Amino acid sequence: MSAPVIGQPLPRVDGRLKVTGRATYAAEFPRPKVTYGTLIQSTIANGRVVKIDLSAAKSAPGVIGILTRENAPHFRPYPDDLSRADAPGESRVPLQDDEIHYAGQHLGVVVAEFFEQATYAASLVRVTYQTQPPIVTLDDERVHKNATSPEKFAGREPLQVKRGDVDAALATAAHKIDLVYSTPIENHNPIETYSTTAEWEASDRVLIHECTRGIKQLQRVVANAFGLPQGNVRILCPFIGGAFGSKGFQWSHTLLAAAAAKQVQRPVKLTLTRPQMFDSAGQRARTEQRLSIGADKTGKLVALRHATTTHSSPTHDYTEPCGNTSRMLYSCPNVEVSHRLVRLNLTTPCPMRAPGEAPGVFALECALDELANKADIDPVDFRVQNYAEFNEYENKPWSNKKLRECYQRGAEKFGWSKRSKQPGSMHAADGSHIGFGMATAIYPAGQQKAGATAILNKDGTVTVRSATHEIGTGTYTAMSQFASDTLGIPIEKIRFELGDSQFPEAPNNGGSWLTASVAPAVMGACRELKTKVVDLGGTWPNDSTQLANLFARSGQDQIQADFNSEPNKEEREKFSFFSYGALFVEVHVDLLGQARVKRAVGIYDVGRMINPRLARSQIVGGMLFGFSMALMEGTIPDEKTGRIVNANLADYHVAVHADTPEFDIDFINEPDPHMPDLGARGIGEIGIVGAPAAIANAVFNATGKRVRDLPITPDKLI
Repeated sequence: MSAPVIGQPLPRVDGRLKVTGRATYAAEFPRPKVTYGTLIQSTIANGRVVKIDLSAAKSAPGVIGILTRENAPHFRPYPDDLSRADAPGESRVPLQDDEIHYAGQHLGVVVAEFFEQATYAASLVRVTYQTQPPIVTLDDERVHKNATSPEKFAGREPLQVKRGDVDAALATAAHKIDLVYSTPIENHNPIETYSTTAEWEASDRVLIHECTRGIKQLQRVVANAFGLPQGNVRILCPFIGGAFGSKGFQWSHTLLAAAAAKQVQRPVKLTLTRPQMFDSAGQRARTEQRLSIGADKTGKLVALRHATTTHSSPTHDYTEPCGNTSRMLYSCPNVEVSHRLVRLNLTTPCPMRAPGEAPGVFALECALDELANKADIDPVDFRVQNYAEFNEYENKPWSNKKLRECYQRGAEKFGWSKRSKQPGSMHAADGSHIGFGMATAIYPAGQQKAGATAILNKDGTVTVRSATHEIGTGTYTAMSQFASDTLGIPIEKIRFELGDSQFPEAPNNGGSWLTASVAPAVMGACRELKTKVVDLGGTWPNDSTQLANLFARSGQDQIQADFNSEPNKEEREKFSFFSYGALFVEVHVDLLGQARVKRAVGIYDVGRMINPRLARSQIVGGMLFGFSMALMEGTIPDEKTGRIVNANLADYHVAVHADTPEFDIDFINEPDPHMPDLGARGIGEIGIVGAPAAIANAVFNATGKRVRDLPITPDKLI
């Protein structure tokens, strides 16, 4: 038996592949006779197509084919569960009609021998439109005429919730606030942009290399669109160059690339440019959130109202669920949460790291900070005083909760007791104002069905497979650890394989549920394999002779076991599953209004630690994501044309190395007794939650100025 590796800070098993450039991403797979596609996109945001003139493009050098609505196949609708108006991703297949709903809408694909030729030819396409003035801001009076109150988020979570009497409680509250917080449109900007390479191996069989964290879902989408058996569609994606909201849903470029490849009878590679990441595949919607909160004279919450207005596209009802955390994060007898949806001429929004929680907790935690300041109570003490001992929304006990310990340990590590409650009273040697801020973090601990296969090979190695994904979080490594410990063999003898739709079923990589979902399947498959091997040979083979005897007895080249896992329904019905954290930041604001995070402390309760090195990396990445959200990010649409003004990484700022502070990350590391097999809860998204609020609260402590509209840029502080 080898030494246990669960809980050890092992380096990534795929690390060498990545740093040596041998990890192959979607756009890097060489295919014989590959051609290149470039999108034809709408230049208006509202109206309809009258005519597409392709004459100049057709005669351009290297052009092989052009796909538009005139010659495209009839795509069958997306599967019912994916085409619901409130489901993430596009609900309508491409090239369905001539209506234009947002600038950048896909109107076709030009295919040429080389990328440059396709790009040039696409620039020669001339489109005639009937135009209508677009609506692209929540301030536009026209937008509110058709506002709706959606019932559920993605068909699951109620968006309109009420308990108690908020108005009556607010009327008698000793301390209260009634304020509006807002977050801008934000766009996904992973290092790897979307890319599809589609190749028809036969008239009814297609191979697609795609950067997706929904392999099995995309397989179903493509099969359905082209009327193929699902097994005739193979999706490959061994590595993803960043995701967290992007690359998880159906967008039209995949179907367009596959249709173009069928038209030209050659493989087609279609890779989105950086500007196309802003108009072609989702974004986090702008939110305006009104918080009305009251507390009694001791600081105990008596009322909380969280009303969100956000937007979707004209064809969609996806809603950013900002108020869902307010239903239960703190103890409060009177709570009302509402969501109001309007439609703008912008691309359909979709989840972005911690959808709902990231913008919603920003508003909630800033409001709590303001109320604590009004009641003259320390922000940490105020949160502890309103600690929720159980989930008051679901009326269930928590599966496990150590948030108090997070507050206590975080405050001690950070030196919170040195905070001056008088804004603007702490200064650095260079004259900058120093501010301390903190916030709570919370994220659901979900779990989904999953499957895995474990195979003992003749050389003594074990191959484990599941159709899951590696977006950079460490899936290859963590699953290898689970397999190693379950089988009791060195991790060097494990080869974990993913990213192939032919492997056993696994859920989309999202919702911070990958490890909790796939690990039980991996462990189950390995247990089944171990039982099979021991039944055949009496023991697990430790040398070549035992291996040879085992395989001779089995009469097989491989010994294989399969396992399917699913959440424990009884436990899920009894308990409320969440991960928690407390983060503290020190922010310096210079005389020009530039805010910089100097240090950050985060303590997290995410159940059992599987790999502390990977876990810390996820929290650091999430925090930086949140710092970027707080201080830099914001997508700006032109109000007259609907086009994105800053669709590049020069004008759309994201955090870089120079913006990285000193981090002190720690974990409670107590297994959740109600999470089957491993006791671990999700960790991928909780790092961003609360980070923008902690910075905004620190900026107030530094300057006395409360910025309620992200990002916190110098113009708002001077």
